[in-house]
Amino acid sequence: MSTILITGGSGLLGGNLTKLAVDKFKEVYTIYNKNPIKIENSIDICADITDEVEINKLIRNLSPEFIVHCAALTNVDYCEGHHKEAYEINVKGTENLAKFAEDVGAVFIYISTDSVFDGKKGQYTENDQPNPINYYGVTKLEGEKALKKYNIDSTIIRTNIYGWNIRNNKYSLAEWVIDGLKKKVRPSLFNDVFFSPILVNNLAECIFEVCERNLKGIFNIAGSERCSKLDFGLKLADVFNLDKSYILPMSIDNYIGLNAPRPKDMSLDVTKAKKTLNTKLLNVEEGIIWMKRLIDDGYADKLNSYNRYHPAID
Repeated sequence: MSTILITGGSGLLGGNLTKLAVDKFKEVYTIYNKNPIKIENSIDICADITDEVEINKLIRNLSPEFIVHCAALTNVDYCEGHHKEAYEINVKGTENLAKFAEDVGAVFIYISTDSVFDGKKGQYTENDQPNPINYYGVTKLEGEKALKKYNIDSTIIRTNIYGWNIRNNKYSLAEWVIDGLKKKVRPSLFNDVFFSPILVNNLAECIFEVCERNLKGIFNIAGSERCSKLDFGLKLADVFNLDKSYILPMSIDNYIGLNAPRPKDMSLDVTKAKKTLNTKLLNVEEGIIWMKRLIDDGYADKLNSYNRYHPAID
């Protein structure tokens, strides 16, 4: 494979995907915006995906074979209170990238979310009707719809990820739980919210296969197992040998700290992906064991060394 452009290079998926892509592609470009990065053997570009002129020029100059669009405003509560900003980034930004992908004939892979569903039934298939209940989910669904405006080969991946971040000022759910337990803080985890978490490195392998095999359409690419947020945290504690007694089980119905409504069961049916992909979708324990191995062998520290954002000297 020749050239790939990855957006959201300073994010959880974008950062890991860029690091891993350098072994798969001849040229790797990654876009970041507010959080500088420098990833070994990639070309890291500061750009604003909401700036149509800037993105037009960038894509025409690079003419990538693949665009993997990971960049998004993902803080659910922030999106709920900042509709305009969320729409600009998650919808208009996607439209800009798709529009100019069409001009250069790039294959477009859009990273969507399980939050496009209302969470009333769980185990959603690709054919189930999306019905988001918060504004973040609305914007991600609108991003999916935006792809239909353009004559591009596209793939939509609905997922829910965890793993090691490139930035040390932002935590995935797993990192937050691990850090809290190490500090003897008592993380509260919902026993009635369900999802199908996938380790970001596992998802990256799937994305590379999607590129290599030129797979198109909508895919649920998530972990092979449905679990509650509580059970996920307990499994993290087991694998990382941390004291699980510090974890506080809680019902989302009794939690008052959320500005945006949350789907109760975001779990995804991954039957289609399992039948289509050669890459194995890991269950919860397998993914967390891999996550621990990534810190034990120095991968996580190496990833974090690519971060160039230092808030103390801003």
